[in-house]
Amino acid sequence: MKKIINNENRMLVILTALCIVFFTIMKPAFLSVNSFSSIARQIPEIGLFTLAMMLPMLVGGIDLSIIASANLASIFMSMFMSANIEKGEENIPVMLAAIIICIGTCTFVGFLNGVIVARFKIPAMLVTLGMQMVLTGISLGITKGGTLSGYPDSFRFIGNGSILGIPAQFVLFILAAIVLIVIMQMTSFGTRLQMYGSNHVATEYSGINETALLIKTHMLSGVYVGIAAVIMSSRLNSASAGAAANYLMRTILIAVLGGIDPNGGKGRVSGILWAVILFQCMATGLNILKVNSYIVIALYGIILLLAVIVRTSKNH
Repeated sequence: MKKIINNENRMLVILTALCIVFFTIMKPAFLSVNSFSSIARQIPEIGLFTLAMMLPMLVGGIDLSIIASANLASIFMSMFMSANIEKGEENIPVMLAAIIICIGTCTFVGFLNGVIVARFKIPAMLVTLGMQMVLTGISLGITKGGTLSGYPDSFRFIGNGSILGIPAQFVLFILAAIVLIVIMQMTSFGTRLQMYGSNHVATEYSGINETALLIKTHMLSGVYVGIAAVIMSSRLNSASAGAAANYLMRTILIAVLGGIDPNGGKGRVSGILWAVILFQCMATGLNILKVNSYIVIALYGIILLLAVIVRTSKNH
């Protein structure tokens, strides 16, 4: 397995350390158990969404429908549990079936995105933007703009419980990240995926089935969206069409910070892990300092532009 801390990741680690030092000086409360516990509970959702975003970016695309997909899947999951679990009842089989429905819905959306992108040669940005609008419309139609809530304790444990003192969702995130590292570094699929992103033409001449590769890539992305949706719904104890609306641009920012080339072909899961830690430390620190939310949004935009400029300049 390739090194977790390579030269690029080393810079992210240094920036994270500097970020912690800066916010600790500005607000000593940042360096506390509660602060780092909050960071550990926030990382899994945005981290999983970013891993989902990373996959289509590696083949030179993007997926603007991941949040809309997660919200619709969460709504289906909530409706299924409400219809089959009495209030106050703990029905593990039904809960597991609901989780499968959630992940399956997101995987199916990924399948649709992959088929349209691969079969009709339409840019992924346009396909997924259209899919985002379709899914959001369906979600709003089902909920009438409202919120579905009320889950059994066993389900809420996923997003709010702890395992040996470690947040349960953080454990799930690490396991999911390890699985993706294995897929990307130790399977032919991972090799083909990065080859395709690096050089589409050469990949086609090597005999790789482009259509199957793109469909599988989007479906795998959908699996990670589904896992993120489960954790998000569990933590919030609710599902709605507008949940996590601010996550989409953040996932792109973290992906680029983590070393993903916007043009495809380059990037590692380890880079995403370090980038999401850096981002969440920064987000938590800015929140503790009570920085105006509009300024924070502008700051994220500046960071994204700088990251893209640096990444592009390295490739030329």
